Amino acid sequence: MSTLRVAFQHLVGGLRAVPNVHAIRVLDEGALIVNIAQPSFHEDIVIYLLAGELSVGFVKKTLNANTQRDMHTLFILSFDLITDDGQTALMSDALRLLLHAYGGKVFAYRLDGKSVEIVPVFIDRSRRLTTGEPVNLADLSGDYATFDNKYLLGVRKVAGFTPQFHHARPEAETLDDDHPLRPCYALLGIPVTATQTDIKRAYRAQALRYHPDNNPSPDANARMQEINEAYQRIMERWKEY
Repeated sequence: MSTLRVAFQHLVGGLRAVPNVHAIRVLDEGALIVNIAQPSFHEDIVIYLLAGELSVGFVKKTLNANTQRDMHTLFILSFDLITDDGQTALMSDALRLLLHAYGGKVFAYRLDGKSVEIVPVFIDRSRRLTTGEPVNLADLSGDYATFDNKYLLGVRKVAGFTPQFHHARPEAETLDDDHPLRPCYALLGIPVTATQTDIKRAYRAQALRYHPDNNPSPDANARMQEINEAYQRIMERWKEY
């Protein structure tokens, strides 16, 4: 049995056991749609396990099509697609695009003995790899990425394995009135006590409202840039804990 098939069976079986996975639809061997039931909304995530060629055209086309259909996209690569020696990345424009989409990392699958691991892989400027701990499938959730390059421009819906915090940070109410993050929360229309889920939901609503593709207003682009920056700064604060 191929590594791809083993990894795909592992992923499907593992996701079926996750409580907040509402439904799974297998598209073909290596692709599936997962419906995640969040406390106040549902989100669809399309997952692709890739073992062959990784191309910019496929990444671009898939991100565009899924975002247009209001779906998040997650690519999980065969470890062999990333590296030959396990230490240095096989850099390509497609891999760089994915690193940007997923915040400086990509997700990869590999066999560890008889079991399958899905791990985050970080790649530094010298192309050196750092592999994180295996992901928790229960942490699967949608997110957003902002692009401004020759391949993509604007917001695309992505997904990853990020631990979800459904309670506000204990220190959230201690932000001073002049704290630089307060205007960011205000721009998204949420209190500083908002949960991570609330923050993502608010960003989604603002992005849909002000994205230049949806809003013909002359100041929509500038507003969208402010919203992107506010969201990124708030989420960076969450990553510190």
